[in-house]
Amino acid sequence: MSLGLEIELSVRILATAAIVVGITLAAEHLGPKLGGALAGLPIVIGPAFFFLVRDQSLAFSADAAAAALTSLAATQAFILGYVAVAERSRAAIGAAVLAWLLAASLLSLVPASPWLGLAIFTASMLAARHLATRFLRPHGPGRARGSFLSLVLRGLAAGLLVAVVTLAADRLGPVWAGFLIAYPIGMTVISVTLHQRLGSAIAVATLRATMLGIASLAAFAFVLAIALPPLGPTAAFAAALAASVLVTLVLVALASRLARDRPARTGSGYG
Repeated sequence: MSLGLEIELSVRILATAAIVVGITLAAEHLGPKLGGALAGLPIVIGPAFFFLVRDQSLAFSADAAAAALTSLAATQAFILGYVAVAERSRAAIGAAVLAWLLAASLLSLVPASPWLGLAIFTASMLAARHLATRFLRPHGPGRARGSFLSLVLRGLAAGLLVAVVTLAADRLGPVWAGFLIAYPIGMTVISVTLHQRLGSAIAVATLRATMLGIASLAAFAFVLAIALPPLGPTAAFAAALAASVLVTLVLVALASRLARDRPARTGSGYG
């Protein structure tokens, strides 16, 4: 491996790890609703698509973005699998990964279309949020447990996946490149860390809020898929990032307003 490639690989890993760690800490300290909205930022697929768009053709990148949008329905299955088991086991990540694999295997058969992907994502989000409601439990303020080092190591693992997938994109093809880029590695780090440090009730409340927060990722993938051919890589990526941030800002504003309007409750709540 050349020195230049080693440096680039290190930058990909460290940049993604820093973003994942930052968003996890934000989710931990700002509460479930605000944390869930922020967790939907393109903390992994943003850096991954930045490198993919730079290295691949417009057609390849647009198809990968459309596939990533469709695969966000599998991310909803991932979160639902986690929250369904979280109260009973800290090994809930196993159920989440299995749910993602089953959903992704089926969704990979769907043609890569941004409009079809948007419809599938929207339907899956509404269904998953409805089903996840039954797993919400009252909770008080969380008190973090566990070490910061373990969070950093998980962030580095997320960065390594981003680096490997973007470097292997040629062999994967656009559909599975898009699916693996959108694999919820950031969500894995966030869910496991919140579960370990704050307990299952807060983790479940945050993850249910994240089901809506993922609309930010959907906006990113959708705009990137439709904007790449007419605008080119730089403008399309900027437009996708702006759309994602805008959706997150709207969700944060709504969560903040709901928090202000809701009567204060002492000692418990659903976040």
